[in-house]
Amino acid sequence: MKQHHIALLILATFTFAFPGQIAFAQEGLTAKSFEGVWKITKVVKAGVTNNNPQPGLTIFSHGYFTLIRVNSSEARQPSPTPKDPAKLTDAEKIARYDEWAPFTASAGTYEVKGNKLIAHIVVAKAARNMTLSEEVTIKFEGDTFVASSPPGSPNNEQTTYTRVR
Repeated sequence: MKQHHIALLILATFTFAFPGQIAFAQEGLTAKSFEGVWKITKVVKAGVTNNNPQPGLTIFSHGYFTLIRVNSSEARQPSPTPKDPAKLTDAEKIARYDEWAPFTASAGTYEVKGNKLIAHIVVAKAARNMTLSEEVTIKFEGDTFVASSPPGSPNNEQTTYTRVR
């Protein structure tokens, strides 16, 4: 019987000492859950796991986001300085394309609905992405979350983000 009272005392202590955390757990994810700076730490694409992805940062702040990422398995190589910047050769154009192709950037607003994070892109490196809304499923654990593309998505990707700040 004494153990029962001790257990109730411990439960009551946690309930009154950490009310915000208990309320947060009951409410689920909110836009506030994502506030901060996140680094991409793992990418699983088409069943292939990359535990050391190229750099990528996402910043969430007050309903806005900015994402900058290198989508390649290897570091980008700088293109050589052109001989005549006003008249690039085909080889120089290809080298510049190869340098910029794996780089992505976008920014806009975001919202959270249940376990879904929905990004409404306002500006992006690729012009065709400038009015898109993208939705991912979120699994949130402490200072890490995994964003999974919708089932049947051509990317079939899971990206792990770890809080930097």
